[in-house]
Amino acid sequence: MRATSAARHAPPLAAGVSRFRPAPGVARRAGALAICSLLALASCARIPATTDDRSDGASSLACRQVVPPDAIVRWVEPEGRQDRDSLARWCDTIGPVLLQRLASQAAVPVSDRLAVMTWNVHVGSGNVADVVRRLRRGEFTGGEPIEHFVLLLQEVYRRDTAVPAQIPRGFPAPDRIAARVGRGPDIGHLAKDLGVALFYVPAMRNGIASVDPEDRGNAILSTLDLRDPVVVELPMENQRRTAVLATVQAQARDGSPWTLRVANVHLDTSLAITRGGPFAARRRQAHALIDALGARTDEPTILAGDFNTWWGPTEPAVNILRSAFPQTPRTPNLATWHGALGLHAQLDYMFLSGALAPAKVQRLSSRFGSDHYPLLAVVTLTPPPRDAPPRPVTQ
Repeated sequence: MRATSAARHAPPLAAGVSRFRPAPGVARRAGALAICSLLALASCARIPATTDDRSDGASSLACRQVVPPDAIVRWVEPEGRQDRDSLARWCDTIGPVLLQRLASQAAVPVSDRLAVMTWNVHVGSGNVADVVRRLRRGEFTGGEPIEHFVLLLQEVYRRDTAVPAQIPRGFPAPDRIAARVGRGPDIGHLAKDLGVALFYVPAMRNGIASVDPEDRGNAILSTLDLRDPVVVELPMENQRRTAVLATVQAQARDGSPWTLRVANVHLDTSLAITRGGPFAARRRQAHALIDALGARTDEPTILAGDFNTWWGPTEPAVNILRSAFPQTPRTPNLATWHGALGLHAQLDYMFLSGALAPAKVQRLSSRFGSDHYPLLAVVTLTPPPRDAPPRPVTQ
């Protein structure tokens, strides 16, 4: 990666921009190719371009702004100019990054463990408030209540005047996704209702409507304050995709401090037929993500999200990430997404690295209104002594 000035693409409130160079880059499931083709064809509607459209160079890139304006967010973007120009068009259709700190927290929170959950909530369909209530009560942890947690959510939405009501002609506007009934609150209101910290990064617009405009993307919600926020714009494939990074920290009961870096990502559905084949797009994005995270293998890190691996855990992107995250436990090959006509696939994963005690990653038994199942891990944040025998990993 190489650092560049933020002034070219962002107002002064963005702390800085780094760039990465992406690595160069018979289906197992009979229905996977058809699913991916439908997703690729239906993923983006465009307004016809006209000759009086403003150029990309004049774009204000609203998504590089931050609320509140004094917050500092670091950006990592692709090295290629073509990628950056394409991403800029998507970026100009959505609202700013949103950071909400905890209303109050102990100066040094004390905890030996942390629950981390990843879940694609399908743009308001998943009942996050219900899942959090159950998590806090201990329903997913053998009756043991959970005090501190981090939620890595994909496909959350925001309905707010900060989202542009009108966008330039010819700029990308994916179709709106919205639950037919029982839609949950948008991400800003949800975080306030739950009393948690929030880092929300929109990836794309949620529909073209100028009335009640929305965007959608990834969010980190946490009972611990979120520090060192980073946005990673992945190489452009079919749609703009991002990874959202932050760190949380507290103190173990023995007095030792700990820090955990969390990363939330949603990879593309692109088939990349003309650019290396059906696995190439996610392989490129996986390499770019590893480059952006850096080579600090000893730093406790959890990377999780929806990786859109329609061919399952044997896709190259999954193998690449497993190699980079050697503490990742082996988990059963279970479908994490269920769609119409009985279609299903394993799309969601959680990867671990650094000084973390072995952890179990479990798929919860319900989708709670979404089309994806949540994945949950409870990590111990006081690593065993160096001379202690390794703990067995629970399958």
